[in-house]
Amino acid sequence: MKKIAIFLIFFSLISPIFADVEEISNYNMTVDLTKNPAHITEVITIKNLVKYPLIPGFAELRLQKEESKRIFFIPIPFTKEKKPIKIENLKGYYILNGKKYPLDINVSYKENYSVITYQIWDPIEGGKNITLIIEYDADIVDDGILFKTVSIPVGGDLTIRHFHIEFISPYHLTYQNPDGNDFQIPKNTLLIINAEFSPLPLPKLPVHGYMVFWLTLLCIVILIFVYTELRRKNRDDKYNTKE
Repeated sequence: MKKIAIFLIFFSLISPIFADVEEISNYNMTVDLTKNPAHITEVITIKNLVKYPLIPGFAELRLQKEESKRIFFIPIPFTKEKKPIKIENLKGYYILNGKKYPLDINVSYKENYSVITYQIWDPIEGGKNITLIIEYDADIVDDGILFKTVSIPVGGDLTIRHFHIEFISPYHLTYQNPDGNDFQIPKNTLLIINAEFSPLPLPKLPVHGYMVFWLTLLCIVILIFVYTELRRKNRDDKYNTKE
């Protein structure tokens, strides 16, 4: 039995170099924006793609957020910076063969992204699945006066076949890029889903709502200024004519 265990561990560590032997078949993320910081729950199903037992070993999830530079409280378009996400209250467990086990999990920080690392040393039978449930609080919300923007990073060292995301928010979803709710993400790739919410009753727009709002407000101010100047000029012209 010891020889078999050593073989499985060794194979699980070296086999990803040559071929994909496991993948994330389903990845469901729920983002609760009613809490501050946001509470994130991830339900991840890992599938063994080969016919023999496989030990997942170490794996990681990468997290990153994008923030725009600001002039006072107004975000500047096209000035996004990538930063790591602060993770708090991290916990997790996994379900294998109908039984629930605590998950050995921790977080570390790189220059511009965070890494959640977990390890599982129980074998997954050939063609079978293991389900992970990971929860944490994360500072992913960029607060504005009328708009809240959210950056959701998704990716890791396994291919994600189906990724689904659900937002819990009392506000209106005014923007999401990429749009949709079923994504496929290649391994070692980081997909960032940007979303925006507002208390204003706006529809979902093809661009950020804050850009539309502030540009519209700027246009209104310019029109009022032009109108005021034209009226003032007309009054001055009439006054000069009378003289």
